[in-house]
Amino acid sequence: MKVAFLFSGQGAQAVGMGMDLYNYYSESKMIFDHAEDIVGWDLKKLCFEDPHGLINKTRYTQPALFTVSVAALEAAKANGIMPDIVAGFSLGEYTALYASGALSFEETLRLVEKRAVFMDRASEKLDGSMAAILGLQVDEIEDLCKKEEIGVVEIANDNCPGQLVISGESKAVARLCQMAKDRGAKRTLKLNVSGPFHSSLLEEAAKEMEEEIKLLDIKEPIIPIVSNVLARPMDAGEIIDNIPLQIKSRVRFRESIEYLIKEEVDLFIELGKGKTLCSFVRKMDKNKLVANIESPETLKKTQEIVGGVIKC
Repeated sequence: MKVAFLFSGQGAQAVGMGMDLYNYYSESKMIFDHAEDIVGWDLKKLCFEDPHGLINKTRYTQPALFTVSVAALEAAKANGIMPDIVAGFSLGEYTALYASGALSFEETLRLVEKRAVFMDRASEKLDGSMAAILGLQVDEIEDLCKKEEIGVVEIANDNCPGQLVISGESKAVARLCQMAKDRGAKRTLKLNVSGPFHSSLLEEAAKEMEEEIKLLDIKEPIIPIVSNVLARPMDAGEIIDNIPLQIKSRVRFRESIEYLIKEEVDLFIELGKGKTLCSFVRKMDKNKLVANIESPETLKKTQEIVGGVIKC
């Protein structure tokens, strides 16, 4: 019986996230309290109440979401739910790094803080944006991206069949969205993000992350971690190469799930806020069991699913 843990990325944040975990599980409370000591600002208040409207600002979003995901992870582990393999979506890959045993909680959170600053700072210098495109396949969008007259625009996220996200210069993103509609896309939607994430325009942020990760002692993962860049498990050396590269590269999530399905994963559990990644899995294989853990209620439901799977 094989269980994969999936960790959500930026965009999943919402006011109130993690509060029930904090109030119910001592393991989750310890994670939040430790995170606040590390970052030096009121992370709990931002997650639970967001009185100053900072939850959607990248510099705060990324450390906060990472902490919520780890709080869910530790609650799951304390209640007997363990992964055989892990993967994360964009920012979620950092929770997967911690879950794999490659880095400590403090090391990973500090790296997430740096990532947020690097990405935010690079984006401030750019006129960039991102947009979702529904109803077209990867090769169709790639053909459009290659048209020189459009400008710099690339596939940023390959979520699941027929659901892609593009990133690049704002004018180029807008042009490609119109061309995608002309090509037969069901819908295009500009995303509320602060920059052209997962595109070559973030080269500066990727280089800064490259210098940071070299300073860390990356351990060989105890639990296999599937890379956003490679769409397969990576070892310690590949982590050093691919974590910086991930900032400016496509998130190959569809291919990562295809890999996990081929590896005969029976149950996919999304940890953190929301269940978007579960929906991607179900779109790819309706027969796979999915669950999410973001509260005591969802954790208990997941325990019931795990119990039922084991009995089967």
